[in-house]
Amino acid sequence: MKRIIIAALMLLAFHSSAFARTFVSVGTNPVGMALYTMGAGVADVVGREIPEIDFTVEATKGGIHNLYLMGLGDLEFAFTAPGAALQAYKGEGIYQKPVPVLGMFSHQIAYQQLPALKDSNISAIGDIAQKRIGVGPPGSLARADNFKYLSASGFTRDDFEAFSETLPEMTEKMKNGQLDAAMWFGAIPLAPLMDLAQTRELNWVPADESKLKQLLKDNPMYFITDLPAGTYPGQKKSVRSLAYRHNFVARADVSEELVYKMMKSIFGNLEDLGKVHRGWRVTSLKTALQSMSIPLHPGAIRYYKEMNHPEIDAFLAEMNARFN
Repeated sequence: MKRIIIAALMLLAFHSSAFARTFVSVGTNPVGMALYTMGAGVADVVGREIPEIDFTVEATKGGIHNLYLMGLGDLEFAFTAPGAALQAYKGEGIYQKPVPVLGMFSHQIAYQQLPALKDSNISAIGDIAQKRIGVGPPGSLARADNFKYLSASGFTRDDFEAFSETLPEMTEKMKNGQLDAAMWFGAIPLAPLMDLAQTRELNWVPADESKLKQLLKDNPMYFITDLPAGTYPGQKKSVRSLAYRHNFVARADVSEELVYKMMKSIFGNLEDLGKVHRGWRVTSLKTALQSMSIPLHPGAIRYYKEMNHPEIDAFLAEMNARFN
């Protein structure tokens, strides 16, 4: 009888371990927006390849809020921007104490986009003086990045009339002639700007690279690239743009094994993920460390070393010098 009971207990233990599931959540942004869709793709891939993981996509207010939720212990993974990740890691800005966050990889590009009404006579960044400029809502990543860009370009907040509103609100005001230009960091194309470009003639204002050298030196998360020609209706030429790549991050206490498996699953399925959202089509192992602003999770380091990433040793040395 004892043998039967012991055998039954062993069988129960085996089945319990075999079917034990780990529940994790990833913070994205509101339903229907880019990061939510990209997160849904990750959930599908991870669900297929790591069956012991129950992966939930959480609709949130966006990157800044994701890190706040991670600090509360409500998220294991999150999409965010490098500037927010750095502030959270250091416990600066809106984060009253350091958030236990570590990097995994960078993905789609966020471009600094500055459309101006054709009749506003704004064709260069220097032309915005005394103009009505939309800069993004208070507390947003876009607003913080816009003011960094404007400061580096030689402007103070007194040099123009700033409107602190969402992108849809700003584009509606531009349609009605109540704003001269709007600024936003984001993936392309942005739906409100697509709509605006179909209804008003626009100038797409390029970055003045000569004024951004110090910003780029002090903030290696940024780089200069081209907003491709034809991104928006009527935009016939490419536009030089300040940009960064969004970060995908993990809470520091997530196991090395899980992060490693997720890295392997995501980078092994980029072609499938690219069918879910175009942001995955501009994600690659080659650019995975570009714009990464915080130290890496051990599981991510393990994956990069296994893949012989050519920049991993230099990146680790840079992070060690910066934070230790």
